[in-house]
Amino acid sequence: MLILTWLPGQFIRVISDNPKSLLTTWNWNLVNIVVSLAGYYAAALLIDNKMYGRKMMQQVGFLVCFLAFVIPAFNYEYYTSPAGIHSFQALYFLSSFFNQFGPNSVTFLVAGEVYPTQVRASAHGFSAMVGKSGALLASVLYNYIDTKTKFLVVPWFGLAGMLVTWIWLPDTTGLDLKEQERRWQYILKGKPEEYHGIAIHPQHLSMWERWTGVGKSYHPALDMKAIIRDLRAEWEEREAIRAGSDADAESANLDQDDEEEITEDIRNYFHGHPPPASNSLKGEKLKGGGSASESPERTSDSTDLGISEKPAN
Repeated sequence: MLILTWLPGQFIRVISDNPKSLLTTWNWNLVNIVVSLAGYYAAALLIDNKMYGRKMMQQVGFLVCFLAFVIPAFNYEYYTSPAGIHSFQALYFLSSFFNQFGPNSVTFLVAGEVYPTQVRASAHGFSAMVGKSGALLASVLYNYIDTKTKFLVVPWFGLAGMLVTWIWLPDTTGLDLKEQERRWQYILKGKPEEYHGIAIHPQHLSMWERWTGVGKSYHPALDMKAIIRDLRAEWEEREAIRAGSDADAESANLDQDDEEEITEDIRNYFHGHPPPASNSLKGEKLKGGGSASESPERTSDSTDLGISEKPAN
């Protein structure tokens, strides 16, 4: 991806009559910055949109960058002539916009979401290192090839980026990071098949994971039971700590965020107390209006606990 960020300079050299002028460079860079900012703001607007989101944004960005460079590469003389120079300018600004409204915005965000907490910082740094390696490759390679050859060489990195994104990148758009982390804990324990939650819904899986059958384990009813089982184990551990000494409580480091995960409804449920009247009425409505295929046990448990699994849109 970072190889493509070197190409706007090549466009300026072709478009401008005086590319060595500092003022010319500043003027074109100012226009390019405005176009790039528009791409960033568009990315901020749509990156959490479930109809578009992270993965689609990165795929489209890589694809447009590929097209913006490969089109003039095979008709270089026309696009650098007075007849085609305006088309060349359009491709230049199109590449700048979609570079930001695509891989430049998505790669740094996704790298902070797809890795487990235990290695997230190191893995994010390694991902950045790979990207900087691309920039280093470009800076060395460009010293040995002319401008026309650069347009013949570089576009294929955009195509490769699009294909890698399509095949191997999961789509974390709309997925709670806690749920992603929950799935990782099952994987790290060597029990990935026991995870049945929303993180393996086909909407969030990469094409590779779909091809290898990861999504077959998706089962909302089983996942709800697993969530209740995990919450009970966590609640029992916290209750045991509270029953122990103050030193044990301090060593457990129970912060406010962790406390918020175990709500009052959950405590009442595990203590065997009846749920509040509003929850009971809600549960009766769900039981009466739900389909015959719904599990009464799951509906009752999830309602009493005040939790629910969000379906994928």
